[in-house]
Amino acid sequence: MSARYNCTVNLKETVWWTPDISCEGCVRSIHRALDDVDGVQQVEVDLLQKTVRVVYDAQRVDEAQLQHLIEEAGFTPSL
Repeated sequence: MSARYNCTVNLKETVWWTPDISCEGCVRSIHRALDDVDGVQQVEVDLLQKTVRVVYDAQRVDEAQLQHLIEEAGFTPSL
C-alpha cells in the first residue's frame, strides 16, 4: 500500500513591471529581498523585460507584502 499525501497549497503567481531594474546588482537585490520569505516558492527577475515574477503560497504571504519588500529593496513595482 502506498502513502498518499494531500497537501492543499494555494499557489499564486504575480508579475510586477519594475522599470528601475537596470543591472545584475538589481537582480541580486530583489532576490535577496524575496528568496527567503516564508511561502515564496520561486523568484524570477528578468533584466531585459524589467519584470519580477514570484510564485508563492497565498496562505503564508500575500501580494501586498511581497510588493512592499520589493519597494524596501529600492524599486518601484507595479502590476
